[in-house]
Amino acid sequence: MNRALLLIFVVLMFLYTTSFEADRFVTTTTHNRLKFAINHGAHDAALQVRKDRLAEGQIVFERSDSRAAFEAGLEYNLQLDAEGTPYTGTLLKERPVVVFEDYVDDSTPGVGFPFSYVRESERISKVLKGPSVIYKVKVKLPRTNALSYDGDVYKTVIYEYPLD
Repeated sequence: MNRALLLIFVVLMFLYTTSFEADRFVTTTTHNRLKFAINHGAHDAALQVRKDRLAEGQIVFERSDSRAAFEAGLEYNLQLDAEGTPYTGTLLKERPVVVFEDYVDDSTPGVGFPFSYVRESERISKVLKGPSVIYKVKVKLPRTNALSYDGDVYKTVIYEYPLD
């Protein structure tokens, strides 16, 4: 009887450890894919500059084009459809939401680089060395079991043109 209880305990510990490791793997993969996707999306967004101002030596972002390029980058890298909903069978189960976006460029009044960018409400604080696009995205973590974390992940990306 002693051996049977010990065997049951060992099997339960193995199952718990395996499910915990699976949950950690899914969480880490979600974090990594989201960071990869927003980095590439912000890079694409930062390329959307006004050509007429660029000829004058100023970097001014075309905001609507930048947002569209950022969302297109998210769609491609996170396997989302045109409405931003994840395809079935992919890692995410709910659509990512852009909760914050900002642009600091040569058309922003009162900005000289380096510029101390602080948004306390978004918990963003960084010294910008040049014109930048800033996005914050929220994604619901996928759950692998009933004990998994049932919440959102927030990732922030700042892509800048350093003026060194």
